[in-house]
Amino acid sequence: MTDVSEQRPMLVQLLRRYPVKSMQGEACRVLDMDANGAAGDRSWGVLDLTSNTVISAKRDGRLLEAAATLHDGEVSVRLPGGHDLDPGDVLNENLTRWLGRPVKLVEALSHGVATFEAQEDFERDDSNVEQWEGTGVSFVDESPLHLLTTGDLEHLSSQRPDLHWDVRRFRPNVVVDASHGALGPVVAGRRIRIGEVEIELWKGCTRCVMTTRPQPEGLDRELDILRHTIKFHDNKVGLRAWIVRPGTVRVGDEVRLVD
Repeated sequence: MTDVSEQRPMLVQLLRRYPVKSMQGEACRVLDMDANGAAGDRSWGVLDLTSNTVISAKRDGRLLEAAATLHDGEVSVRLPGGHDLDPGDVLNENLTRWLGRPVKLVEALSHGVATFEAQEDFERDDSNVEQWEGTGVSFVDESPLHLLTTGDLEHLSSQRPDLHWDVRRFRPNVVVDASHGALGPVVAGRRIRIGEVEIELWKGCTRCVMTTRPQPEGLDRELDILRHTIKFHDNKVGLRAWIVRPGTVRVGDEVRLVD
């Protein structure tokens, strides 16, 4: 593990938000953050009208083929091979046709606590289904913020250079340019400053089938991504955190451990 007192400064390299749960998100130069997470992150989801569950790519990997963006607080969705569509009947009809079952786009704030699904065996999409409830504020699975370091991915790549350890597989909000282990051991309650924002660590981020899913622009299905993570890293890559002091984070901001 790298000494936490490493000399080079740790800086924010990448900021991302995912306006619609499990769809492709967008890179941002600036993100406003409060106790609920990054503004606009997982603020919308695709609701299965039959099961009343919010669909995740854990259960239906096709969602990763679509993309969502925010413009002045308004969400826009692009389906595979289609045009940008705003929320409403036309988008819902296209989503229903694409996924082959009745669905609609819903906003987390008005929907309330969501139920999500995933298969029990990440290697078999036809395995038994498990369910869990979200946070009730946005459609995140657990905590409102997810961090990753460039060193995390570099370390994994050095162990299995035959696999594609693309950051898109891990869907972080903040990517910190820092060596593997630079944020120190994962100790619940430890605090980190990111620009104006102060966060409190909760735990390592448990990985799931999402990391193995195919995605546009050259990411194939790679089950060994998760097999390796489970076997050699206790199935954890990155950090889950809570935001304890809101503010704005910008690409290039310094990241510092709080004494």
